[in-house]
Amino acid sequence: MKSQFALCCAALALLTVSAARAEEDSVVNRRMTETVVEWRTSDVTVDGLIVHLVGINDLHGHLVSHIHLKDSVDTRKVGGAAAIANWVNAIRVQTGGRVLLLFAGDSFGASPPESGLLRDEPTLTFMNMMAEGDCPVQKPEWAGRPVLETGCRVIATPGNHEFDRGTAEFQRLMYGGNGPGGKVLGQDWKGSHIPFVAANVVHKDGGAPLLPSAALVNLGGIRVGVVGAVTADTPALVPKDRIQDLEFLPEVAPINAAVARLRAAGAMAVVLLIHEGLSSPVIPQPVPINPADTTGRLAAILAALDPGIDVVVSGHTHKLTNVLVRGKDPKPLLVTQARSDGTAFTDIELVIDPHLRRVVQKGAEVLSVWADEGPGMATNDKVNKMVQQAVLATKPVTDRLLATTDAAITREATEAGDSPLGDLVADAMRSAAKSDVAFVSPGSLRADLPSGPITWGMLYSVMPFGNTVVRISMTGEQIQRLLEEQWYGANAQVPKILKVSGMSYLYNGSRPAGRRVVAVYDARGGHLDAARRYQVAVSDFLADGGDHYGAFSEATDRAPVGRDIDVVEAYLRAVSGNLVPPSDARITRVDTH
Repeated sequence: MKSQFALCCAALALLTVSAARAEEDSVVNRRMTETVVEWRTSDVTVDGLIVHLVGINDLHGHLVSHIHLKDSVDTRKVGGAAAIANWVNAIRVQTGGRVLLLFAGDSFGASPPESGLLRDEPTLTFMNMMAEGDCPVQKPEWAGRPVLETGCRVIATPGNHEFDRGTAEFQRLMYGGNGPGGKVLGQDWKGSHIPFVAANVVHKDGGAPLLPSAALVNLGGIRVGVVGAVTADTPALVPKDRIQDLEFLPEVAPINAAVARLRAAGAMAVVLLIHEGLSSPVIPQPVPINPADTTGRLAAILAALDPGIDVVVSGHTHKLTNVLVRGKDPKPLLVTQARSDGTAFTDIELVIDPHLRRVVQKGAEVLSVWADEGPGMATNDKVNKMVQQAVLATKPVTDRLLATTDAAITREATEAGDSPLGDLVADAMRSAAKSDVAFVSPGSLRADLPSGPITWGMLYSVMPFGNTVVRISMTGEQIQRLLEEQWYGANAQVPKILKVSGMSYLYNGSRPAGRRVVAVYDARGGHLDAARRYQVAVSDFLADGGDHYGAFSEATDRAPVGRDIDVVEAYLRAVSGNLVPPSDARITRVDTH
């Protein structure tokens, strides 16, 4: 496994490596970034062939390099389409080209305006630019193939956000055709040259697969199988009316069936490309760990996977993950994830014994996509031209000034769960709805507002979904049960603390789930009345039970208020002078004091 220094500065073109050098079965090599993980078998003495996998997850249409805050003082440019392309191409050159680029979902959706306002065609255009090998436009009839044999050296799986605009729009992006607004950037949309695979997404009517389950890629005589999968939790993460024609099956059975088909077709290595992830641990471990030692929905999936899988390239939780996990086989699974928004990628190295036709060594390193260092500093005229076209096309809308602020308004939560940005949006919704209370899901806020001028484009980056604010009626008892839902059921492992306005509450995190809320107060400081009905402002996504908040389904008297971004824009424009972010404590955790 090569260090970041070697990647930036050495011209490496070796295609073989001896697996006999190794004496240990597993090791963490803590070099440079301290994110290198390696495993090797101890019973192979022949030279093997090297294959590189480059994993990118949760790009979310971030095509422009942005400032990365380091140690709250220094700033550096990170990410962006051109920098990503340059880093990936550097690996392709240095390894002799035996490289498979993998996108682990949410490549588009929840995107900044330069992609989202243009129906995310710029992001798919960038992915098409990364195509290498034989990569024709994807065809609808491929969906019926359990294994898609392809010469394309770039494979993707969708995430939940690829379905934000519904099934028909996802299929349009896959197969071509212009959207309602006509041409984007003066070009007819031809479709994706990158094969998308997903084993567990089917049409409800008849059960036909939406996409091929897996792909078998020929990398210079090495056949690598890639199984795709999307989190089965997608129906709780996307507005229901947009994907009511699809079914997202539990992941394990479809994945294992696809693995068996790939091995039967001659795959020498099998990769699971899944849009689901771990929450912890997320740092390299000195020895393989058990799935039970991790958290997140992916943990249970790992424990049940077919032992024929060599590597899991994951996404969804936006974590840096690089660990060896024990599965059903003595050979551990290598599980990776590279943060989000194009700020990092995983360089995975597989060594395959050509006689045994299996992986005998594997390692991974998570690298930052610095735009001011190494390959990131190089020019990329083709990619830059496309990105600048997208930025200029949206500029008349995005440059509109809404307000100014002396302090950044961020999503960073207190220990209890409050955040300045969440509180600001909740205040805006409550004001527009003239309601008693407002709730905001943390997942609906996708960016921070920096200090200085606040433009419409910045606000769009915060709330790109186009949700509608609705006013509903709930009893105090229902609101209290809603608050408890933050810590139990599907939200138990990773609580999604709602941001609130017009109320405050205390909770004890050491109590059993379902009994954590200690006291709830209204805007005047009085106790919430269990029998009284309160007017509540929320997004239509939450009102429909999104993010597993079932108590909203009991609400009555639903009425639309307005599009969420319009509601917050009006609130910001009404501010006289400098905008001061909310700073009052609305959520208090009492067991930490």
